[in-house]
Amino acid sequence: MSQDEGARPRRQERGKRAPRVDTGDRIVFRVNAEERQRLVSEAGELGISAYVRARLFGGGVRNRDALRKIAALHVAGRRIQQLAEKPGVNEFVIADTLGDVCAAIRGLVDELDDVVGDDEKAPAP
Repeated sequence: MSQDEGARPRRQERGKRAPRVDTGDRIVFRVNAEERQRLVSEAGELGISAYVRARLFGGGVRNRDALRKIAALHVAGRRIQQLAEKPGVNEFVIADTLGDVCAAIRGLVDELDDVVGDDEKAPAP
């Protein structure tokens, strides 16, 4: 028994994909599964290509998580500054908040030291 072709609507043709933008020459090298896993874990959110490029050409690797933490600490510092400028604010509240921010900065420096090479380590505040 044959199906009636008129009963089913015809599938629309897909449009052609836009051609890829040439971003430069491509270099391909092979790695085994263990090496690939190591690359993926070290690159993190950055992506393998950008990570390898930064390591190879010494441009440094940006740690997005660390940059977000730095931005959050900057916002906290600005809020503490605004709080300190208000009259009648309890100085113990400011001191406690500053202590928390300093502890967070120390933790961030320790975390960044793990990411940055030994020769590039920054002194702790």
